[in-house]
Amino acid sequence: MRGQGKLGLLIAGVLASALAGAACGGGGDSTDVKLENVNPSIGTPTPEAERPVQEIKVTDQGCDPANVTVKARTRVVWKWQGTTNPVAIMLAGQKSPEQTTGEYQRDFDQPGLSYTYQCGATTGKIVVE
Repeated sequence: MRGQGKLGLLIAGVLASALAGAACGGGGDSTDVKLENVNPSIGTPTPEAERPVQEIKVTDQGCDPANVTVKARTRVVWKWQGTTNPVAIMLAGQKSPEQTTGEYQRDFDQPGLSYTYQCGATTGKIVVE
């Protein structure tokens, strides 16, 4: 009886090791393994298409409109239009490139805040609701 008990334990140990190796991938070449998020609402980024956009024109005279009120999660896009002198946007300690064409964008996600920004020689304000 004692010999059978040890043999049974030995077989059980070998089987457990084989199953553990198979569960960990075991070196097989299977490429059909598909990993999916078990809760897709967590960790899945919101598509950018759902983010509202507020455009502000940048001209030699300043920004138009200079003052805007936006909802939280809005992307503000400054678009240079017809500027002959390079203009930069200074907002919250960050400065856009000085440019005469192109755009600069920032996302405003925190409601209840307001931001004063500099647009060339003029100033503007963004209020986030």
